[in-house]
Amino acid sequence: MASGSSPGVTWLGHASAVVALGARRVLIDPLGRARARAAGAVDAVLITHSHVDHLNRWTLKAIDRATRLVVPRGAGPIVADLGFATVTEIEAGDHLDLGGLDVIAVPTRHDQGRWRKGDRPSCAGYVLSAAGAAVHHAGDVDFADHAIFDELGKRFRLDATLLPIGGMLPVWYYRWRKGALDRGVHIDPDCALDIFERLGARTLVPVHWGTVNLRLGPAAMPRRRLEQVASARAVAGVRVLGHGETLPLGPAPGVHPNVDPSVDHAPDQK
Repeated sequence: MASGSSPGVTWLGHASAVVALGARRVLIDPLGRARARAAGAVDAVLITHSHVDHLNRWTLKAIDRATRLVVPRGAGPIVADLGFATVTEIEAGDHLDLGGLDVIAVPTRHDQGRWRKGDRPSCAGYVLSAAGAAVHHAGDVDFADHAIFDELGKRFRLDATLLPIGGMLPVWYYRWRKGALDRGVHIDPDCALDIFERLGARTLVPVHWGTVNLRLGPAAMPRRRLEQVASARAVAGVRVLGHGETLPLGPAPGVHPNVDPSVDHAPDQK
């Protein structure tokens, strides 16, 4: 098992993050071999859904095959030939105990399937908890009904939630697609703030921005929109991380555990 480290969430880029809680470290949705290697030793890799920027076979080949790989129900065949010693399929409602780190697969709202919409593979978010701290990673989220996040907010007391604020295209594209096509495949920063408030989490760490960009708009556009709307709506608790930056977890002295008044601003991602 990987050695423990101080509790925290490290954003590696796109939706990739390392969560360190208790004595365990897990890597979620790794994309890019350099980022996967930069994560260091981890106890498990968690995949939220099978889209290629989340379940990326090329990236997984750079990870120690002794690491436990957790994938959505139906995605086992996609990784069966990669040589991982342990592959576990999960769906919303499943629990895993990673040596004191409790991993719960929770509902999210996003396209199922890999190359096209379908029933399988499924998709899920995760809540990881240990030593009195809890972190939520939503995977990808679309503009479908978000009532499930109300239920998660009632069920869990979250120190941090990692929510997507864009995709590979500019914010305006997803806002247009929301009304013009199929409710969109990725939420915008405004919607991420709505979900953050539904969850009642202490801190919002925006992901899925500033990393993979098709050059039809500034890479920092989603982050700037998030900061603008959070300021206008007086939403506290937004913590923008730079690539490789860590949000330490643990209550600050004199601060209620469900409130974080700080708002940090990371430099533009290039």
